[in-house]
Amino acid sequence: MSNSHAETRASSRKRPAYPRKRAAQACLTCRQRRTKCDNEKPACNSCKKLGIDCVYHEFEKASFDAASLAILRRLDELESVVKGSRPLPAAPQPCLDFASSLSSSPFPTTDIDWINSFEVRYVNCEVILNWPVWKAADLHYSSQDSPPAIPPGIDSVSRPLLVSDVDVQDASRLLGIFLSIYHIFNPVLDIPTIEEHVKSTSLNGFGWDAASCLVLLILALGTTVDHDNIHTHTSLSVRQNENFSRAEAFFVAAQRRMGLLLSSSGIAEAQCFFLAGVYLMTTMRPADAWKMFTRALSSCHTFQLSCRDASPGGIRLQQTIHWACFKSELEVRLELGIIKTSAWDLRYPDLFPDPPESIQTQGEPAWYFYLAEIALRRLNNRILSTTCLDSQDTGNVADKVAMTLEFERQAHSWARSLPPSLRPAIDDSSDVTFDFDENGQLRFILSGHLIDCLELMYWPYIYAAVHGRLGDDRDSHMLASRGLDFCVRRININKTGFFHRHHGTWLMLQSCTRSALVLIAAAYGGLHDKLPHDWKASVEDVVNLLKHWVDEVPDFRRMIEILASHE
Repeated sequence: MSNSHAETRASSRKRPAYPRKRAAQACLTCRQRRTKCDNEKPACNSCKKLGIDCVYHEFEKASFDAASLAILRRLDELESVVKGSRPLPAAPQPCLDFASSLSSSPFPTTDIDWINSFEVRYVNCEVILNWPVWKAADLHYSSQDSPPAIPPGIDSVSRPLLVSDVDVQDASRLLGIFLSIYHIFNPVLDIPTIEEHVKSTSLNGFGWDAASCLVLLILALGTTVDHDNIHTHTSLSVRQNENFSRAEAFFVAAQRRMGLLLSSSGIAEAQCFFLAGVYLMTTMRPADAWKMFTRALSSCHTFQLSCRDASPGGIRLQQTIHWACFKSELEVRLELGIIKTSAWDLRYPDLFPDPPESIQTQGEPAWYFYLAEIALRRLNNRILSTTCLDSQDTGNVADKVAMTLEFERQAHSWARSLPPSLRPAIDDSSDVTFDFDENGQLRFILSGHLIDCLELMYWPYIYAAVHGRLGDDRDSHMLASRGLDFCVRRININKTGFFHRHHGTWLMLQSCTRSALVLIAAAYGGLHDKLPHDWKASVEDVVNLLKHWVDEVPDFRRMIEILASHE
């Protein structure tokens, strides 16, 4: 990275002219026990019950600025509304397939981020292909004969890692790429520490410890970025070049060190398994990536046992890696349709990770992005918990519409709380072009996550409309139409990133394919008056998107056939 570029980025992170505020911090005992602190002074209730001294760590007064505090305040307000809401008056109305737990109130009154007594039906591509509308149209699709996720031999290493692959200057360059392309979205590392690790391994060679494993994974991820070959005919041509072979050699060298990390559960081990998952997602191996995220998450669950005396900086790293693992494991698991005993435990680790003591060291936009993404993930989980429960409901439509409109309000309030440079493209008046500078990338990701939330709250209306079960309620029809509009909007927004390889590429492919399938299902369901006028062009865009990546993900061949035959 050039000095002039570094100076430009540094100047963009100067302190704002307005004074900063300090957010409430938990006492040290509650931090270490990972329990909620009521922040009472001089002693919180938890410490009083334990009969121990209550100590608060005094952070710098520059913890949060106005934008971060706005996000936190808005989230607290929204949770207060959801938790303390009163039931709306019931009226006899036609029924939709919502959760029976909502029959008396449009809002959940228990733990709003966790359900454990119902089967939840997340809407992925396979679920949509099992909708009755396909059978009614005499179309039957099955995943039984799907090809493997990756063709045999596609990831074989053509050569071992060479001494010439690593030198100080090139390692520094790859670290810079990693920080700007990957770390910006998941700030799970302490940058000065990693810089020292990279310098040390470049000069002294790789050991068999967690630090060397981390460096190898960083170099592997940095090497996957090839700006010169983004718009090639297919993604496989990029994957078969020498640069990619070098990245795979770095990764295999890191894998050989991971076995030695299995018996440890520190922050570095969790970071290694998480970055391994990021690399596997980047190279289109989601099932293997999920295993890595699961292993990283299990390391995070033992932090309180292995890191009892962590410093405030160490606690922040614990929280950020925990959040990143939680979010990534859940996203991939939902799309893969993997069910396990605790599949729908959607509780989050802590309210928010603590910011670094000086957010200038991390970059203000990146930190706001991280807070905003966590807030939206929590809203997404609440929507999932209340709209995707697979059970019949005797409640009335008015309550359900009110609940959906409240979720809409929360989503729009979240978007308005963000700085303009990060504000998602939420409506037709929003700019859907994204510069691939730091803020443009962050805004692109947040826009996609916001549409995830909005689509999720509209699924019940779309499903009911497609299958002729919507009734005469005008608001329900309006929400179904809005959901179809957002299917097209998702595809249009993602066009900017169609051919970019990163941690979320596979998830983007899945979500765009899902939106295209819904549009076709709506056409088969006779909803032509609700479909956006350009829906067929959007489906064609998704077909071209899948054709670019299909050599790496052969399962998309089946999706291409389905979409292309019904454009």
